[in-house]
Amino acid sequence: MNTAQNTRDKIIELGRDYMQRIGYHSFNYKQISLELNIKNASIHHYFPSKEDLGLAVIEKDRQDFIFLTQKVRKAKAMDKLEALISSYQYYFEQGKKLCVISTFSTSFNEITERMQLAVSQYAELVTAWLVATLKEGLESGEFSFKEPVDELAEVWMATMPGALLVGRTGGKTVFDKVINSLRQTVKSS
Repeated sequence: MNTAQNTRDKIIELGRDYMQRIGYHSFNYKQISLELNIKNASIHHYFPSKEDLGLAVIEKDRQDFIFLTQKVRKAKAMDKLEALISSYQYYFEQGKKLCVISTFSTSFNEITERMQLAVSQYAELVTAWLVATLKEGLESGEFSFKEPVDELAEVWMATMPGALLVGRTGGKTVFDKVINSLRQTVKSS
C-alpha cells in the first residue's frame, strides 16, 4: 500500500472512530491531524469537506459489512446473526461507540442530502441482509417466531443500536441483557 493510500485510510479510520464515539458534528479535522501528526491541510487534500470524509466513513463501514456477510455466507442463520452481534459487542467494548448507521441517524436532519442517501442505502442493505437471514433461519427450522420477517428485521435494526445507547448509561450488564433479549426474538414460538 502506498503512503498516500495509507494516510487516506488512517484518516477514514480515525474519522470513523471519532464519529462513532462523539458524533459527526462534534468531531473535527484537528483531532485527526493531532493524532496523525499532520496538518489539517493534509486531511483537506484527501477530503476537501467534512461531508467528503463522512461519505468515505459510511462507504468504508458498508464495505466492512459486506465483507462480514461474505465471510459468514455459508454459516447457519444464527451464526450469521451472531457475527453481526459480535460487531456491536466490539463497538461497546471499544469505548461505547455507536454503529455508523446510528451515528448518522442521530443527526439525520442536519447532515447533507448526499449523506442522508448514503446512510439510508446502507441501512437498507443491512435490513435486506437481516430479512434474508431471518427467512433462511425460519425456513430451515432453526428459528421460530410469528412476527413478519420484515418487521422483526426492523426490530433488530432498532434494538442493536439501542443496546449500545442504554449500555452507555447502564453498563455491560444492561447491554448484555438487551442483546440476549434480541437473541430470544428468533426463538419464540
